[in-house]
Amino acid sequence: MIDRRGKKRELGTWEVRRERRNRETLIAMDMISDLPDCILLHILSFLPTKTAFLTTVLSRRWTHLCHDLQHLHFEQNQFRNRNTWPDLFFIVNWILSRHKAPPIRTFRLTCILHKCDEHTLEGVISKVLGPNLEELNLQLSSIWCSDLKIVIPNGVFSCTSLVTLCLNGGCIKFLSPSSSPSCRYHLPSLKTLQLYNVETSVGNLEELLSHCPALETLILESVCQSRKEGQLSICFPSLKSLHFKSYFGDALRLLLVIDTPSLKRLDILVVEGFREIRVRNLHNVEEASINIAKQSFVLEFLVELCRIRILELGLLVFDCLPEALPHRIPEFTCLQRLELTVSWFDTRYIMDMLHKCPMLKLLAIVFNVRKYEMDPHPSRKWELPAKIPTCLASHLQVIKIKRYYESRDDRDFFAYVLQHGLVFESLDIQVDRARAKGFPEEISLLPRSSKACQINFCWI
Repeated sequence: MIDRRGKKRELGTWEVRRERRNRETLIAMDMISDLPDCILLHILSFLPTKTAFLTTVLSRRWTHLCHDLQHLHFEQNQFRNRNTWPDLFFIVNWILSRHKAPPIRTFRLTCILHKCDEHTLEGVISKVLGPNLEELNLQLSSIWCSDLKIVIPNGVFSCTSLVTLCLNGGCIKFLSPSSSPSCRYHLPSLKTLQLYNVETSVGNLEELLSHCPALETLILESVCQSRKEGQLSICFPSLKSLHFKSYFGDALRLLLVIDTPSLKRLDILVVEGFREIRVRNLHNVEEASINIAKQSFVLEFLVELCRIRILELGLLVFDCLPEALPHRIPEFTCLQRLELTVSWFDTRYIMDMLHKCPMLKLLAIVFNVRKYEMDPHPSRKWELPAKIPTCLASHLQVIKIKRYYESRDDRDFFAYVLQHGLVFESLDIQVDRARAKGFPEEISLLPRSSKACQINFCWI
């Protein structure tokens, strides 16, 4: 190698490695460049659009390829230059203006909006709409303009080729197609719909859902905000996954109807806002997470989910379900994994649930530490069960306790499950080190019926 003074010198180890890497990169680029355009375009489709356009420095061929991209992904952070934000929409419009004949199939945009971007964004959305658009994903925020509202063009909701639609941002709203007679809801190919913090009315949302006959995945999170009464029906014969989270205030008096015979995965959180919840045809659900504040609503779901295999009951359920009469809780004949989130160690609640799960293999108990610290509650005094739970003697293999704040009254519970757990394999306890003085040693000395049982501790 020749240095700046024109003299030869030996390459250092790091320089040799760098030269080798450069040669390997050039060889790899030559090999990649020999691939046909269709394969190269497929490779570029997995990259953010900015990264894909950086390949234009290689040759004119890559420039040609980038103008043929069918998958466009823009994220504002990628275009940030030191402490300044770029005019992202200028870049987006520049790329769209040079886009060639192949239609856009995927368009994803993540950015922070200003007031002046309102009509610009609507124009961008209109440009990408076409007969081959399969995915539209908008992640929008407006931290500098709280009153900004972006109206999604009605053309989005009549795009017959659309398979995935994701709208995320408190600044987004969509209106009824009656406000524009030339447009109407019609999404025959839509399989995935995700709406987060989107403003609309209950009737408008229900109308949109009624025009998505092929829907398989539905995510609704804090959507309906502008109507205090009405009905929201989630009734799809094809729906396989439902994620529903509502933080409505008690001023809203809505009826929620869920009828989904093909549903496999359910995740629902309801604090307030519904005067009634009706559920039916949930017999095929295999995995569910329930977090509802009202006992009657919880029981409504549990009765329909009696054949479930994996079940999570959240902290809101803990606030109401332990007070229910045991005979009102159905038996889960197929349940293998149960997770209970609690704010204190209610052994009666835990044992009642074990009696209802004869095939249970794994029990997880998760403590909500923040609530426990704000409102400490003593553990319920241990009461010896009149009957040993069936699962404890035949199926239960693992108990996991997370973020556990131990109390001396709980030792009787641990002694009981270790004594009667005939097929027990593992008791895993995550405990607060500061409060667990002598606790691990004491639990480790308890007798166990299962010779395979291991007791494991880790610290918070």
